[in-house]
Amino acid sequence: MAINPLQGAARYNATALRAPKPPESPLAPGFKSPMADFGGTLDTAIKQVDQQQHLADDALVDIASGKKVDLHGTMIQLEKADIALRTMVSVRNKFIRAYEQIMNMTI
Repeated sequence: MAINPLQGAARYNATALRAPKPPESPLAPGFKSPMADFGGTLDTAIKQVDQQQHLADDALVDIASGKKVDLHGTMIQLEKADIALRTMVSVRNKFIRAYEQIMNMTI
């Protein structure tokens, strides 16, 4: 049994299916908005903190269920999650203080 190619499939190429390039900023050629980079960095940091919390929760569930696990490794995982969360809360608090200072500025 032979498989025949679809008619008209040859006229499409891979470059035509890619997403269009974002337009250049009118400010300067090649200028990239710092807000886009900041948003991506913040999103990545939040996902990493969330992942640390899930790993710590899984380690606690393993201990509570009676599985034979490394107690030291579990404690290290719990401390990593705690440090990551404290750091994220500290960064959030600094952003809130900076926002409040900006809002209280007189023009």
